[in-house]
Amino acid sequence: PTVDIIVPVYRGLRDTQVCIDAVLAGGPRTDWRLIVINDCSPEPEVTAWLRDKAAAEPRITLLENEHNLGFVGTVNRGMRQSEHNDVLLLNSDTEVAGDWLDRLRAAAYRQARAGTVTPFSGNATICSYPVFCADNPLPPGHSTASLDRLFAQVNAGQSVPVPTGVGFCMYIRRDCLQAVGLFDEAHFGKGYGEENDFCQRAIGLGWHNLHALDTYVLHTGGVSFGDSKSPREQAAMETLRRLHPGYDAQVQRFLQLDPARPARLAVDWLRHTDGGRRQVVLVVQHQRGGGTERHILELAATLADTAVLVSLRPAGGQRVQLQLIEQDAGRWAPSRRWAASFDLGHDGDALLRLLRDMAVSHVRYHHLLGHAPRVWTLAHELGVAYDVTCHDFYSFCTHITLTGRHGRYQMDAQGECCGGDHPPSLPETREPIDAWRIRNRRFLQQARFVLTPSLDTAERMRRAMPGATLRCAPHTDILPDTLPMPQPPRLAAQEPLRIVAIGALSVIKGADVLEETARLARRAGAPLEFHLIGYGYRHLQTAPGTALTVHGQYADEDLPALLQRLAPHLAWFPAQWPETYSYTLSAALQAGLPVAVPDLGAFAERVAERPWSWVQAWDSSASQWLELFLRIRQQAFVDGQVQAAPPLSAPLQALRRQLGDWQYASDYLPAAAPAPWPEQLERARRVAAALAQAAPADAAAAPLGADRLYALALRLQRLPLLGRALRAVPRSWRYRVRQLLSR
Repeated sequence: PTVDIIVPVYRGLRDTQVCIDAVLAGGPRTDWRLIVINDCSPEPEVTAWLRDKAAAEPRITLLENEHNLGFVGTVNRGMRQSEHNDVLLLNSDTEVAGDWLDRLRAAAYRQARAGTVTPFSGNATICSYPVFCADNPLPPGHSTASLDRLFAQVNAGQSVPVPTGVGFCMYIRRDCLQAVGLFDEAHFGKGYGEENDFCQRAIGLGWHNLHALDTYVLHTGGVSFGDSKSPREQAAMETLRRLHPGYDAQVQRFLQLDPARPARLAVDWLRHTDGGRRQVVLVVQHQRGGGTERHILELAATLADTAVLVSLRPAGGQRVQLQLIEQDAGRWAPSRRWAASFDLGHDGDALLRLLRDMAVSHVRYHHLLGHAPRVWTLAHELGVAYDVTCHDFYSFCTHITLTGRHGRYQMDAQGECCGGDHPPSLPETREPIDAWRIRNRRFLQQARFVLTPSLDTAERMRRAMPGATLRCAPHTDILPDTLPMPQPPRLAAQEPLRIVAIGALSVIKGADVLEETARLARRAGAPLEFHLIGYGYRHLQTAPGTALTVHGQYADEDLPALLQRLAPHLAWFPAQWPETYSYTLSAALQAGLPVAVPDLGAFAERVAERPWSWVQAWDSSASQWLELFLRIRQQAFVDGQVQAAPPLSAPLQALRRQLGDWQYASDYLPAAAPAPWPEQLERARRVAAALAQAAPADAAAAPLGADRLYALALRLQRLPLLGRALRAVPRSWRYRVRQLLSR
């Protein structure tokens, strides 16, 4: 039997050309003819092209309305013209591919009373992909044809019932059309709601509306009959509710059940893994966001051609949350829809089966804070190698930062940190620090690599965790060879030196040192200005009592513009703990700023051999920092003396030679051949089914970064009643909380 493809056209030459050319170029085995109806287009070029195309192509029947009838009237004319055939209503802003019509027709006749069939599209409300009930662009790296092939292969022959079809591409069986009648022009004017009404009338007569899960048709949306829908939509919905009182309830039930989700997830998995050509890496992380989360997202971007990263983070107690890391609107982030929650105490084996179906080839432990013991053994249970990345010193210091009770670096001659005072690693187990260190030493010794973002961190791990296979792997946010060289201006004799600190400053990040130095500068009348782009863990004293201005919280993406607007002469990092990397230092280096850093952690090595960089003893007093800044101002900025670049220390030079060069792009993942395509399809179906059956991800388990926690604490402290209550908390307890927030 012949299917009549009815394409109403109003405007949009380019979209119309794409639509009609795609239909003509398609490869369905079903007999079809193309009925194109020009609804009195206001664009002469559309009319001219349609006439020329119809004259050259015998498969096109061109009809022209003398007056504009609107979508409903135009479609009805086409369905009358069809007379005896099944019809396929197709918007002129769509693109089809392959044997799309065969699949839609097969779905229509797979069930005796299937009246309408609608495929997937990016802009198709309840039939939208990849995000349900949203307008989606075509996923990056895909054409309509390539995406449609994935749907055809992984969801072959599948469909689900829907309360309504979607009119952009809707197959209607002739026997259903004869029973239900044409679209209701009297109630639905020039368009919107007519297909919903038709499908509801069909349901009332015992027909079913189906969503074909094996077909994708591109729909750009809103072009063919204009964008002025809002008043029409509202009026149509009111009419629809009056004519079909149960319609809203049917739609709400469908939204709750979302029966097409497994089909979307299966295509997601094939798309993200590129059919198995990208390896799957499980990244285990904590729940606090910050630099750890940022590095993981950057790693996902760096490895995008060869790997897919799936995040596992704690969600309280024995629960964990599994999330795909994907690119969305140009930014990498944990997926909001490709996520599930598992209770390891009850469904840990289900999680393990899912990870095996995903073909996880490697595990990357970024942090175990908050994770249940079974997470430590996942790599062994999966039978794959694992790496550990050290973002801090949690493996041998349960304070994480090697800082004592006063919030400053503390390490004695015997290598013991924090004055020997360590909270239990897991409060429920009360595991002593010695047992904790032994467990971590074994864990790190069995890792393929223990990766550190700096040589300083590698040296500390080498001493604390002997036997681990260390590699220094700097984060991938910047390429050192591409950084601009500082070109600071000369200052007039009385012009102040503008000094900027960046970030959410805790005690260990130097908030108190910054405030005290600014206070001394104001008291001495020194020609210095201090600025904090960010905020402190408490209210910091500003002008007129000090020379400090606090600019408040910022988004990472806004930091370059804020630095450019403030135009500081020098960036200062008053950290009191050995930071393993420092993204705020990266921002200063990318801005080409002169910097002053402590001789602690990653700072000194990252500015080694860089001009306009000063390294000062980390435990310098506020007066010593003030003295340094006054000297820098006079010698470098006023007198213009050339400053020698600080060298890399001899021990770190030796360690760098010992560890060798290591790059994520070339050294991280060994090449691996993908499984055969039929196996990939079956895995994708199992992954999708498991995710659909798993508990939904808990929105409350979304990462809460340290910057947001600091901002919340600061707001609470400023409230009169809560501020007094917080100050009444014992100092030791407040110290523990600050330690938790420091990462």
